[in-house]
Amino acid sequence: MATGYEDIDKLTNDQNQMLDESLKKQEEIINDKTQMQIDELEKNKSEIDKQTSKTNQGIYAQYKKASNPYGANAEEMFSQGLGNSGYSETSKTNLYNTYQKNVTETINNAQKLKSDFDFQINQARKTGDITLAQNALEIYNQKMKLLAQEYELRNNREQILYQKEQDALAQSNWEKEWAYQQQRDQIADNQWQQTFDYQKQRDQVADSQWAKEYALSQRKASSSRSGSSINVSNGNGVNTSNNGISEYANQYLERVKYLKSLGNSSNENLEKAIVNQVTSGNISEEEAAYICSELGI
Repeated sequence: MATGYEDIDKLTNDQNQMLDESLKKQEEIINDKTQMQIDELEKNKSEIDKQTSKTNQGIYAQYKKASNPYGANAEEMFSQGLGNSGYSETSKTNLYNTYQKNVTETINNAQKLKSDFDFQINQARKTGDITLAQNALEIYNQKMKLLAQEYELRNNREQILYQKEQDALAQSNWEKEWAYQQQRDQIADNQWQQTFDYQKQRDQVADSQWAKEYALSQRKASSSRSGSSINVSNGNGVNTSNNGISEYANQYLERVKYLKSLGNSSNENLEKAIVNQVTSGNISEEEAAYICSELGI
């Protein structure tokens, strides 16, 4: 099963294998070197036995020669009249003792030398073992460093993967939030348009109703023939007030002021309504300008 760390595992395994092979090679070299030293010491040790045997043979030959009853020493004794005397027996004893002493010293010296060689052999083995142990410890330390490096590599990769996941999540959340905001804006635009259309319709209805009411009031006023001191004729048969605009325009102005005071219409909608009045021929452009000036729009 893939873990995502195959490359790191392979690198670590290859490095560990190289360290194991290096340690094995070092052990072989050290063991060979140690064995060569031991073989040389064993050879020298065996030479001691040969040399001791040769020396003892020489000592024995000298002893036999000196103690020969027919040899030069015996003739010298007899020539001096000491043959078969107590002195002669003492000389023989001394010769034997000297022989035994020399043999013993030779053997002791050989044993001492062999002990020295045994000590050197043990030291060589110990030195080899210590060197092997030191090398093994060094390889162990290097493997521990590799483990630390592997952990660091794995940790870095985990952090990179985690950061990528966080970035992807943040990007996804941002896209969702942006889409949601777009939807909200669209809904808000639709609601504003619906409100605007509804208000426009309400304004049109209000203007139409007001126009009807005004026409009715005009008919009533015309039938009663009741004049007003503030009304004058503009020569075209249309009643005008003191400010020079028609009674209709004045009443329309009052109506628009009322609507504006209620807050039901924006300046833009009022402007459109005034323009519609001009287009319909109910008021003149001069009257429209006057009404806009009075309304502050």
